[in-house]
Amino acid sequence: MRFLTLFAKSLTNFLFPRPARVLSLETQSASDLLTHLPPSTLEEPNTTALFSYQDPLVKEIVWEVKYKGNRTLAEKLGRLLYDVVVAELEERQTFEKYDSVVLLPMPISDKRRLERGWNQAELLAGALKAEDKANRFKYLPRQLVKIRHTESQTRTATRSERLHNLGGSMLVQHPPAVASKCVVLVDDVTTTGSTFAEAKRALRLAGAKRIFCFAIAH
Repeated sequence: MRFLTLFAKSLTNFLFPRPARVLSLETQSASDLLTHLPPSTLEEPNTTALFSYQDPLVKEIVWEVKYKGNRTLAEKLGRLLYDVVVAELEERQTFEKYDSVVLLPMPISDKRRLERGWNQAELLAGALKAEDKANRFKYLPRQLVKIRHTESQTRTATRSERLHNLGGSMLVQHPPAVASKCVVLVDDVTTTGSTFAEAKRALRLAGAKRIFCFAIAH
């Protein structure tokens, strides 16, 4: 199966060569990306973004993961996310306060998954978990789900419109999995915070005790 996957990827790359700038990004280490990409200026309690989405290279990286399922870049971003998340939770002594920390990717609708073939947040969260040699996180990729397809957030003008667009679109499939737990949510981009807000609503309804949100860009 792995051979077939690699063969399909090689054939695709041969038929549809990727831009030189993308190939260049893939050769950079995670630390190189951290050094060269501009940091986010997001200041939101319990919400952290790594980079500024206004930067063309940051946008290129996000689009590669989101729309092309670029696992090479997702793995590099996962390494960066792991370091940032662990540092943040250690500073708050979260690992000492909770018996387990639940790691969740932001869900997408079945329609969106069918269109793309993947969930970019799962690629990122999965890459983060792959770095978790100490087994600090309990990864539950399909526990938070999107039960209603919503229009792209880029088509809504204001935060109130985005909140209305997303309202009631998510739920936790098995509430005991997050009840009284600390939850780490991972997404690719946060803008107004409305997607994180809807996810937090569903998690709090299921009994989550503490919720931290992390995104690649803002």
